[in-house]
Amino acid sequence: MSWVTIDQENCNGCGMCARRCGRCFTNNDGVITVHADEECCNLCGHCVALCRTSAISHSRMDMKNFPLLDDPVLFDPDEFLQFVRQRRSHRGFRKKSVPRGDLKKLVEICRYCPTGSNLQTVQIKIITNREKIQKLSDLTVEYFIEMIHQIETQIRQITKKGEKIPEELASLKVVVDRYKRLGEAKDLGIDPILHRAPAMMIFHSPPSPSTPKDDCVIAAQTVVLAAMTMGLGTCYIGLFNMAVNNSLSIQKELDLPSGNSVHSVLVMGYPSLKYLKAVDRKPITVQWEE
Repeated sequence: MSWVTIDQENCNGCGMCARRCGRCFTNNDGVITVHADEECCNLCGHCVALCRTSAISHSRMDMKNFPLLDDPVLFDPDEFLQFVRQRRSHRGFRKKSVPRGDLKKLVEICRYCPTGSNLQTVQIKIITNREKIQKLSDLTVEYFIEMIHQIETQIRQITKKGEKIPEELASLKVVVDRYKRLGEAKDLGIDPILHRAPAMMIFHSPPSPSTPKDDCVIAAQTVVLAAMTMGLGTCYIGLFNMAVNNSLSIQKELDLPSGNSVHSVLVMGYPSLKYLKAVDRKPITVQWEE
């Protein structure tokens, strides 16, 4: 049975649906027929969105959630550039909770972000419990302290044998040496990972044959920009992202669905600092072919 049906009385035979989706639709001299199922339809909804006469219905989608589009929403490119340049990575937050309604709005915005093959596998975990956030931060610091210990032990053993330290291990040592400050900061009562943020959003996905990491990052960056319209500041937390997929203790505390991987992590809240200027960035290297 086809997921999609056409009301032939309302169909004007324009063929827009067949032009967009030749896998499901056929145009025989203005007579449009359709068969859509799991073999050919990826639930993009474009056939419904293109139909001027509302002749197309999709049984696997909420037909009430296809609002009419009036004139396209346009933004001045220079103003949008200014908006993007206002974004900062905030690591200091006021002691003010983020309203649940705003968090739910951010989730709703993510719902409409693009995903590879339209698989829509992005899932989000939102944590506002401050004790839980602190526990996750502490476990992350412990993970990096253990990593430093393991690398230093390997280097000592190799040096004791009089062997040359592999270049990859030496490079890794340089990187993890910077992580020693995490333990020092924690000992001073500083949260060097999640920055005592009032909320964190963890973007994760089950295994996917398409682009789960890209999908999560797209959703996260959309949240970053949308949060700015609510007066919220955000920061990507790469250290937690690195640790969570390698630490059983963090995974146990986080308690995500079995098999899911974390692909992007944000903390957010009301910033404690107000930046007065946009900042400089290196020009992007571009290759043109015309």
